[in-house]
Amino acid sequence: MAWLFGVDVTSISGINSYTLLRLIGETGMDMGRFPTVDQFVSWCGLAPGHHQSGKKSKWVKRAPCNKAGQIFKEAAQALENSKKIAVGAFIRRLKQKRGAAVAYKAGGRKLAVAFYNTLTQGKSYEEYGVNRYEELQKQRELALIKKLARKHHVKIDEKQLVA
Repeated sequence: MAWLFGVDVTSISGINSYTLLRLIGETGMDMGRFPTVDQFVSWCGLAPGHHQSGKKSKWVKRAPCNKAGQIFKEAAQALENSKKIAVGAFIRRLKQKRGAAVAYKAGGRKLAVAFYNTLTQGKSYEEYGVNRYEELQKQRELALIKKLARKHHVKIDEKQLVA
């Protein structure tokens, strides 16, 4: 276990002691130069790109990640085959829809946010597991079905949706 500021940073899924040493070597211990988590994620090169004006989407070559961003992406890629970790389920679901590059970048972003919050706020990372992730995903999908039914004035039976 690697304790920094009284918090076990290796409790974050995908970050072991060697990965932590590499990350500290790249980012340093002081996160004060990044006032917000979004600035840290952007510095790592893991922020999602949005190149659109109106309905026109413009293709733009993605900027490469720096070393810290690459470390987070590698850690996310290692979690892809995990059976009990929520980030692994997230990566597998996104990989089917958008492809491997987008999925690893998004998974790396989740790990970078957890890393930043652990170092700045002193909060220990809590893994909820794949079952809770799938339950939350199911709730989001049911809420979307209900919203679309209200929009189109369709009556649905709540009991059949839960089953």
